Amino acid sequence: MTRFIILRIIQAFVTLIVISMVIFALARASGDPVMLMAPPMATLEDIEVIRKHLGLDKSLPEQYWVFLKNMTRGDLGKSIQNRRDVTTIMWERLPNTVSLSLPAIFLGISVSLILGVTAACRRATWVDSGVKFLAILGQALPSFWLAIVAISVFAVLLGWLPTSGMGSPAHYVLPVLTLSFFMLPIFTRLLRSSMLEVLDTEYVKLARIKGLSERVVVWKHALRNAIIPLLTAAGITFATIVTGAVIIETVFAWPGLGRLMAEAMIRRDFPVVQAAVLLVAVVVLVVNLLVDIVYAYVDPRIRY
Repeated sequence: MTRFIILRIIQAFVTLIVISMVIFALARASGDPVMLMAPPMATLEDIEVIRKHLGLDKSLPEQYWVFLKNMTRGDLGKSIQNRRDVTTIMWERLPNTVSLSLPAIFLGISVSLILGVTAACRRATWVDSGVKFLAILGQALPSFWLAIVAISVFAVLLGWLPTSGMGSPAHYVLPVLTLSFFMLPIFTRLLRSSMLEVLDTEYVKLARIKGLSERVVVWKHALRNAIIPLLTAAGITFATIVTGAVIIETVFAWPGLGRLMAEAMIRRDFPVVQAAVLLVAVVVLVVNLLVDIVYAYVDPRIRY
């Protein structure tokens, strides 16, 4: 296990270096931010002064080397737009996104466990058909459309909930429900398929022959192995949602990392975009490693 973890950490480090190169190249390919910052009457000399001040007058390999050295020290640079440290801006927005993502993914997993197991145990019934229809509906509906409809009905028409922003617990209801509904189809379909496969295995049939109740067979013996694909999906989904809930945060004016990333891309704020995407990569790599370790404890066969 120790050797496996060390190898995975080395692989994650190499992957992170490659990702940083790709992010750096794509950010520079999107355009010149100096032209956005310079006033309309700026001369060529003024533009060159701005470019030199931002360090954009150097060659791309030199810019990347400076970026890489600063990144190892935890210095992600300064925002081109407001000249604040990117690390400070990220830490200000991160708690807002985490406070939105954790309840959403907990709700999505909890509901999908009930729906997926119920559909698998009642295969080819109206319950199974209803769960599959709900999953297809969730995958077909765009998240931005669902968010707009939720605001129109529950905030504007009924006046039960606020339309946007954060503050009171009521501000969390619509974003959390919309975000969890986005995850629900994936989790439900994965768990249903996995449960159907596990319920047909020999050890489940043996447990039933021994006289164990159906509740114990399903929720204790079958679910433990069927939940493994769900762990992978939940880990990856959480990693991407923490830093990539762009649509939901934009629609609900939620001051999180997703909205920050969208604003930075529009303004061509290279340091902020690079830092946000790197954070996505780091979180995904770390979550993948943790999921692999959890596998060994959930399914003893993986240890061997």
